[in-house]
Order: sequence, then structure tokens, then C-alpha cells
Amino acid sequence: MALNNLARQTTQSPQPFQATPDEQPLHKAATRTVKLPKYLATSKFEKCLLLVGSLMVITMMVWLVSLKIGVSSAQQRLQDVNTQITSLQTKNTNKRQEINELSNRSRLEKIAKKDGLSLSNNQIRNVNK
Repeated sequence: MALNNLARQTTQSPQPFQATPDEQPLHKAATRTVKLPKYLATSKFEKCLLLVGSLMVITMMVWLVSLKIGVSSAQQRLQDVNTQITSLQTKNTNKRQEINELSNRSRLEKIAKKDGLSLSNNQIRNVNK
């Protein structure tokens, strides 16, 4: 047979290591079980922090609600004032129109003729405030 550097295929499978009954293992497996608590204990600082945070959140919620109420009432008052302004502007426009109708030249001439008076353009002065 020629010597070559090729590996040979073996038919035997490796056997796992088994301790003989005379030999004892060096270390025993740990069988301790650790019980974990269901809830972690909270410290006084954590409780105080939670209390302060909760109070701040509640205070901010109350403040936000009161702020919203204040804004709503201010909007209502603004709407009321705008309604009053619109009403007064309408009344002012109607009064101006009435003044223009009453001071119409043809109307004044008609009233003057009815009472037996005459209008002379030289003697009429217009006064505006």
C-alpha cells in the first residue's frame, strides 16, 4: 500500500465519557432554589415621589379645566359684546339714513310750500357736526 497523506474514514463512532460507579464526581450540582418576591418593596423616597407626582398631575388637571372654563366664559362675553356692537352699528346706520331722508332738499321744499314759505339758496347754510 502506498503511503499517502489522505485521511481515512473510520467506522467507529466516539463513545461519550461515562464515569464508573467507583468514581464520584468532583462537584455536586446545585439544587438550591431562589424564591423571588412577587412585588418589589418601594422605598419612602419612591412613595413620596409618587405622591408628589400624583398631586402635581391632579393639580394640573384641575387648573386645565378651570382655564378652559375661563376661556369659554371670555369667548361668550366677547360674542355678547360683538352682538351689541353689530346692533348699535345697525341702529346708527338706520338713524343716518333717517337723517338723510329728513334733510332731503325736495322734502324741505315740500314742507316750505305747504306752510307758504320759500327757500332761497343764498340764505341756506349747511351745518355739520
